[in-house]
Amino acid sequence: MRKFLTFLAIAAMTFTVAACAPRTTEPDCDPEKMDGTTVCYDSATGTFAVEKGAKIRFGVDNETWGKAIVALWDKTYPALAGTVEYVNSGSQGSTDSVAVQQGEWPDVFMAIDGEVPRNSSHLLPMHAELAKIVKANSVESFFNAGNATTGVVHYAPMTYDGMAFIWNKTMLEALGLNTADANGDNLPDAFDTWEEIFALSTSWAANRPTYKGKKVNVVFPMTLTNQWSDYHHLTSAGWELFGSGDPTKPGYDDPKFAEGLKFILAAKEAKISVEESGQVSPADAMGWRWDAVINDEIAPFGLVGTWMDVAAAQTTTGSEFRISPVPTYNGINQRPFVKTKGFVINAYTKYRSAATELMRLVYSKDGFQAMVTGTSYAPSLVDGSNLVPTLTAGGIQEQMMSAFVYNYPEPALLLPNNKARKSMDSAYYPFISNTERAIWDGTKTIAEAVAELIELSNAAIEADNK
Repeated sequence: MRKFLTFLAIAAMTFTVAACAPRTTEPDCDPEKMDGTTVCYDSATGTFAVEKGAKIRFGVDNETWGKAIVALWDKTYPALAGTVEYVNSGSQGSTDSVAVQQGEWPDVFMAIDGEVPRNSSHLLPMHAELAKIVKANSVESFFNAGNATTGVVHYAPMTYDGMAFIWNKTMLEALGLNTADANGDNLPDAFDTWEEIFALSTSWAANRPTYKGKKVNVVFPMTLTNQWSDYHHLTSAGWELFGSGDPTKPGYDDPKFAEGLKFILAAKEAKISVEESGQVSPADAMGWRWDAVINDEIAPFGLVGTWMDVAAAQTTTGSEFRISPVPTYNGINQRPFVKTKGFVINAYTKYRSAATELMRLVYSKDGFQAMVTGTSYAPSLVDGSNLVPTLTAGGIQEQMMSAFVYNYPEPALLLPNNKARKSMDSAYYPFISNTERAIWDGTKTIAEAVAELIELSNAAIEADNK
């Protein structure tokens, strides 16, 4: 294993990177003389020097994307072909992994925005010129999720990681339903509100239709046991988790939260999910079924994640799926979570300047094009960015990007007295499913469930915030 850096080495590294102003002729920027501890920018070419003999690993969660970045590097720098290789490092927990594996972890690797701040001491601060490019082209909320708490730019958001509404156009039409979309929101006008979807489900209660030889027992496979995809229906009255910005106040005492929980009871009354017996599905059966919406066509409506292969599902099923914002309820747009995946630089890299140049190439128009070609990833870029890649008009990625207009950036807040602990991990994930299940199954009223949630989450925050 490569030698671990000490605290002083990391501090020195931070100073060196910050002090490395644009230059083209400094002797320590000569690739033959660079020792891997500096980041050197060539203002004439807008690139960073690459140390002689540098070997850089690119960590990503998609094989196609990894191969595309290696090919881009080799095409851009034919004399340096072979400098970059990719490894499938995944994204969940990547910043935790670099803290443990340090120099054994990839030099430039994928991370999730909210996971970056608590491990920022193990990440290389970006050179000022690269940081300027990233900040200018990033959506502010997602840029801040990975960078704001540290005051230093470590993270470059590149792709959305979230869920949107999806509906099966072929299925609805086969069942004799109107899918016209006169207002252009990519939702059928007949079903662009939950009230209309619930009315459809109610009308099917006594006589479930059949599609491709299977009875349609599910209209929308709402989850009650997957806290991340559950969030959309909690926002039914306009509530936002940690909406005040205070990491110790999740906001469960906001009347909008209790009001929004009435959506659960309305969905149950409409029988949006029943068993073969015709009985409403119990809460414990209301788990993750989103993949089955596109792969097995169990329901005409559902949610879809950015990581799910809708194009392949359309080919396999022969059905056309459309992606859109979530329908309104009582005139309010529900807001699923969305975050971003992007890239950071390992603080323990042996080649800081080469790693920074790879990061610059990844976060370029050609880098974004490499991402969207052959993957389902949708680019996260500010309106008007000149880095926007070419997308298929009306394709999955464009639909997904448009669908995120109401999505809520997942709070990346850390407890003020315990920076290693995310506020959501204390106040949201441990308790919200029990609240929902109790309301659905009728073991608690909304008022009782909310009172218990407030008591438990407050106690957890107090215990963890030390």
